[in-house]
Amino acid sequence: SWIQPNEQWDSATREFVEKILEPGPKNRFLPAFLPMVEEIARLGAINSLSQVVLKLTAPGVPDVYQGNEIWDFSLVDPDNRRPVDYPARAKILAELGKATPEEFLRAWPDGRIKLFLTQKLLCFRRDHPALFARGSYVPLATTGTHSDSCVAFAREFEGEWLVAVIPRLSSRVGFPPVGERWQDTAIELPEAAAQGSAKDIFTGRALRMESRSVLVSEAMMSLPFAVYAARPSASGVRG
Repeated sequence: SWIQPNEQWDSATREFVEKILEPGPKNRFLPAFLPMVEEIARLGAINSLSQVVLKLTAPGVPDVYQGNEIWDFSLVDPDNRRPVDYPARAKILAELGKATPEEFLRAWPDGRIKLFLTQKLLCFRRDHPALFARGSYVPLATTGTHSDSCVAFAREFEGEWLVAVIPRLSSRVGFPPVGERWQDTAIELPEAAAQGSAKDIFTGRALRMESRSVLVSEAMMSLPFAVYAARPSASGVRG
């Protein structure tokens, strides 16, 4: 353990890992290992980003562990107690306006997209406190080819609606799980929410919600997650 380290065992383990990861013509492990790592990294990134959206929109008090606003590859204690490089995170935060959400997705390994989602959702929570403190939670049914790979729910308070759409098991859909990859998969909206249009807080893109069924390919056209905000009116015009 880290309280009572075994230096001999630690050294042997470290040497073993260094050898199997050392590039060279005799290393038959690395060519088989790296493609798997790349695939797991892509899927892991989608899972991590989905978790950010889920915890910042679902009922309850969200917890963002210090330093995890971008990718963090620390293990458990004491590895995750290292000092956080806040100046680096502040620099990324200050420059978020220089790129589009789609550019963040294409450059997902640099971690900016995770901070982008966190910042957008925290600002939305700040500006709509009653929706998150007192709003109802409405699970939404999904239908179609990839219905098992999509999670959707709504929050509502005094006519104000939020609809969150998040992927799961996204390897079945493809990378990134956006647009036409979702085929005929659709979300069934509550009747009260299916009036007028809503705006995605990440992209600013408007989505018509005039029927109770919304295609996921439309909802997640450019990003593999979406959070739509709306205040439907009786006339069907967003207020």
